[in-house]
Amino acid sequence: MNLSRANLSETKLSEADLSNANLSHANLNNANLSQAKLSGANLNHANLSFARLSQVNLSSANLSGANLICADLSNANMSGVNLRDASLSGANLKSAYLSGANLKGAKVSISDLSGALLEGAVMPDGSKYKSLEDGVTNK
Repeated sequence: MNLSRANLSETKLSEADLSNANLSHANLNNANLSQAKLSGANLNHANLSFARLSQVNLSSANLSGANLICADLSNANMSGVNLRDASLSGANLKSAYLSGANLKGAKVSISDLSGALLEGAVMPDGSKYKSLEDGVTNK
């Protein structure tokens, strides 16, 4: 499905199957995509600001350069997602699964990432995520 550059602002696409869809440069500002299937989708440079993406499957999706400012990504499956140079300021990442995600160059604060599961993720500074348990020794 090719929806490149489509204006889908404020559209209700909850539970839609958009797996492997081309949504590059699409405007999904304030769209409701909760519980949608977007695995493998191309969302590079898409505008997803204020979008509702809770419980969405974004595994292996390309979100490089995407605008996710104030998006709700709570409980989203974002394993292996490419978020290189994406804007995530104010995004809700509570219980988001970001294992193996690439966050290099992403504009996101550590506090925004605090509720996410980050095992194996590449952090904004290019380093690999290290859990607190890695540095704790049992006495």
